[in-house]
Amino acid sequence: MSKNWLKRIALPLAASGICVGSIGCKRLVEQVTPPKLPPPQTGAAEQLNPQLNISLDASLSEKEREFLKEDFRYAQSLKFKTEDTGYFVKAFKSSSGNGLLQYLDDRIGHIIGPDATVDSRFSYTGNTGSDNNKAVTIATNIGTAVWLETIAQRRSISFFTNNSSLVVNDPRIGIIKLGKAYTVFDEASGRPLNTVARTSILVHEARHSDCTGGLADRDFLNLASGQLPENRSCGHLHTICASGDYEGLPACDGKLWGAYALGWLFANELVENCENCTEAMRQTAMAVAMDSLARIPPELAKAMRSGTLPPPDMSSTTPTQ
Repeated sequence: MSKNWLKRIALPLAASGICVGSIGCKRLVEQVTPPKLPPPQTGAAEQLNPQLNISLDASLSEKEREFLKEDFRYAQSLKFKTEDTGYFVKAFKSSSGNGLLQYLDDRIGHIIGPDATVDSRFSYTGNTGSDNNKAVTIATNIGTAVWLETIAQRRSISFFTNNSSLVVNDPRIGIIKLGKAYTVFDEASGRPLNTVARTSILVHEARHSDCTGGLADRDFLNLASGQLPENRSCGHLHTICASGDYEGLPACDGKLWGAYALGWLFANELVENCENCTEAMRQTAMAVAMDSLARIPPELAKAMRSGTLPPPDMSSTTPTQ
């Protein structure tokens, strides 16, 4: 399998700008013996929070660690005056920050730094290409891309972290690679994003860990031949933007309730229903919501705002061996 195939998977998963059912799942027969590679000395990972199953890789700087801890504390602190029938509660299972925190914990497992060499972290040679476009990359969920690669290659792939190796066998392994813009969004001034914008990025990236609807037989055939699955809701793959500031880039939602839609849902809730947000937080959230909405097909964006869409399907289906 060529490096270019993984690039085609990873680019639709990249988040740029500031912004169970089983369907035809089948057992995979492993045709290639997993490589017996010793894990490299990656350094010891730090647990983000004793209550969470999220590890901060040794490749993260102290500043990046501080920002991430601040962002998860912020997410947990949020309070909303939300109706139980609204989209937000149906997606995040709660009208408090605890539901949001659980959503992130279910879908993010490992966060690595922008200077980490991706090729050295997996038991294959590949190139995600996540920084090879003209937009600013804040973070990328590479876990789902590598999981799809395991299906394409019909073999196990291991992820190296914390001086050990983990088999990538579920899209919800949640391997997030930060971009440099997570801590320094404007290089000229050194201005960072604030915690509202950064948290919205985490919400967005976490959605890529869901294989909603599973994989049908034709999806397995596509992956085996080096093509993307027809079910673009598996991984909530981005599509090429047809117009606007991101025209020509894989930075828009292609299906219902994708990663940008979840980012919009979070940011819009801050604007309309946050009980403990400052005016500055609301202004940032409004900018994030507008940017996210511009990356969603107009007919879906209109239906989301009017409340006429079915609620988000937050399930994930994983083929088993």
